[in-house]
Amino acid sequence: MSSASKLDYIMRALKISGTEAASYMQIDPTTISKWRTNQRKIPYKNGQARQLSEFLLHKEKEQNSQVILNILKTLKEDIHPESLEQQIEVLSFWLTEEKLEPPSTQNAQLPVFTPKNGYNTNINIFLHEEGIDEAIAYYMDYVLRLPPPQTIYLIDHSGINWTRGDELTEKQVRINSCMRYFRTILRYGHKIVIVDCDTDIYRPYRAIFRWMELYLSDGVEVWSHPPMHDAYYYTNFVVEKEIVLQCISNSNSGEKPHSMLYTNKETIDFFANTASLILKKSKRLIETVAAKDLLTFLEITRKSLKPNRNIYIMNPSFTLQIIDVNLLREILETNGISEFKIEQYISAAQKIRRLQMIHPYFYVCNLDFLENFVSAAYVEDSNLSEICEAKIILSKEHQRKIIDSIMQSSAYKSNRMVFTSFSYLNTIPNNLSILVQEDGFVAAWNVKKYKKRLYCLNLDVISGFYRYIDDLKTTIPKICWDREWRDKQLLRIREVL
Repeated sequence: MSSASKLDYIMRALKISGTEAASYMQIDPTTISKWRTNQRKIPYKNGQARQLSEFLLHKEKEQNSQVILNILKTLKEDIHPESLEQQIEVLSFWLTEEKLEPPSTQNAQLPVFTPKNGYNTNINIFLHEEGIDEAIAYYMDYVLRLPPPQTIYLIDHSGINWTRGDELTEKQVRINSCMRYFRTILRYGHKIVIVDCDTDIYRPYRAIFRWMELYLSDGVEVWSHPPMHDAYYYTNFVVEKEIVLQCISNSNSGEKPHSMLYTNKETIDFFANTASLILKKSKRLIETVAAKDLLTFLEITRKSLKPNRNIYIMNPSFTLQIIDVNLLREILETNGISEFKIEQYISAAQKIRRLQMIHPYFYVCNLDFLENFVSAAYVEDSNLSEICEAKIILSKEHQRKIIDSIMQSSAYKSNRMVFTSFSYLNTIPNNLSILVQEDGFVAAWNVKKYKKRLYCLNLDVISGFYRYIDDLKTTIPKICWDREWRDKQLLRIREVL
């Protein structure tokens, strides 16, 4: 697509008519129409591109939109949001620039011979692990030159070693690099559809922890395809009618993957059709719900849980899930939450407690959160803050009452709570909460980082998460399971407050 399609995207997004633009620029509306429909290029040298850009930016500001600004930030990270002149210049260039062409290669010349039942074409080939990184970088830059909204289909059948041996997230250079690209692509207005064709049934939580930011982003869908039995592994990135990147490997390749970039119509159509068929045979792997929408999340949880199955909750919200509801009401009132909202949250808390009475819950609690009561100048309850859409501060008095209420809870008295230091274990992502029921349901959230909660009904993923927490129990120091030690820790913290 050319610059005309970029103009059409912006005018549609801002609901601007061609007549309105033509009137501002004092030109024939037919000219605007031809620019939008790719019949004529927008001229740069005569100043019309700048005049058009000025008009579009004026309309964006008028509508309090950020469609154009998000595009400009992608093109120029240090663009000043208040500099109209700078924005006009960048937008003018973007509207008139030509599409990026694939890089030249040193490959041998294709034969003059033309197949009767095929075609000749040029492809770009990237070799080995380093080639994958180079190919992905080029592919993402190419996609960012395309007018939004485009859909990138990522069909992943283990063709790429995402971690390259680095198990710790902060060391996963390839994942972190791709996450930067994906963030930019999504901010630019594109969409990403991921189809996992090789779900790790033993440790699915690893992939979910690594890609949680992507999975919880707007404009992303995550699907799962039944196991494939192909002789080789591949990962395909597909944008219909535009570009394809395929990374392939097999057990006999000596860990030397091959990446191929295609921009010819016939091959792109082939991969696009393949992606479409794979997607039709797939099921949604990850679903999301807004982190603040507690009632919807509770209803999903209630419908998904199965009777007489164990439930683990890792890093529970003490205020929402454990303490007495009268204390919760007091905390909300102290923080100035309206009576109408308080009644909503109390109702939700009561529903949580009814679920706890029906199903056998076991809690793995983060002792660090309570230890923070002692050292922090003030303590914010992140879960309540997100749900109430207001900062909820726990006073020292409420901190003491929370500890008292925890110790009076039925879960505490019946030894269905274990307290341990998550930072000491170093096996749990910071501030992550997980709810998982054996063969039933799994959900995860981190309200300090993400505005959504994810949940999954895929049995392989659920079983993997259940084993993860079941195994985690074996890594918790034995002393943490001692009732006397647990009482001592909580009373120690309470006495200091």
